[in-house]
Amino acid sequence: MKKFTAYFLVFYLVWIIRATVFYLPVDLSIPGETGRLIFSNLVKFVLWVLPAGAYLIWIDKQNPLSVMRVRTPVDKQGLLIGSLVTSADFIVIFGLEKFISGRTLAPLAQANALLWGVTLARVFFSPITEELLFRGFVLPKLGGHLPFWTANAIQAALFTAMHWPNWIWVNGLANWLPQTSLATFALGLLFGWLCKRTNSIWPPVAAHILNNFLTAFLA
Repeated sequence: MKKFTAYFLVFYLVWIIRATVFYLPVDLSIPGETGRLIFSNLVKFVLWVLPAGAYLIWIDKQNPLSVMRVRTPVDKQGLLIGSLVTSADFIVIFGLEKFISGRTLAPLAQANALLWGVTLARVFFSPITEELLFRGFVLPKLGGHLPFWTANAIQAALFTAMHWPNWIWVNGLANWLPQTSLATFALGLLFGWLCKRTNSIWPPVAAHILNNFLTAFLA
């Protein structure tokens, strides 16, 4: 556990530097929004997933594909229950969004197929990286030493904290930060539970992509 804690602290420090002082001058120097998005996702994969995989191979002597549940068989009953719970959770989250901020998904119904496709392409890759790290690596590492819901709460808190450096660096201490942090924490809990219940990383990946896709249309 000490090795994992030290690893994550170093990783978080590296990410803080990447998400703050190197973010605006480096990313904005890349021409075109598509180029910036590709670069950002590539950097995220290199910093988030590859070192975690190397840790599992060299420190734990384990197969990353197995630990991260990339190739494990999906629990079909868990998938059905998980889909129902996820759908209910999304209804609550987006219902609260309308109640609290007045934003709805009306633009989603008004958008054409091309905009749907472009939006999906924009939000597709980042959730894969985030799920592989937090639900595929951090959660199993914590779960080896702690009860599931304790480990799940810690990984969801760490998942939320990973977003803070860039959020605060770009927007300052915006008034939406507590609300967004709470929603992100709740999603982290859901995705962690979904990964355990279905025995696979791919259902939380799909749920994460869907969440980001829907959020992109909130207005």
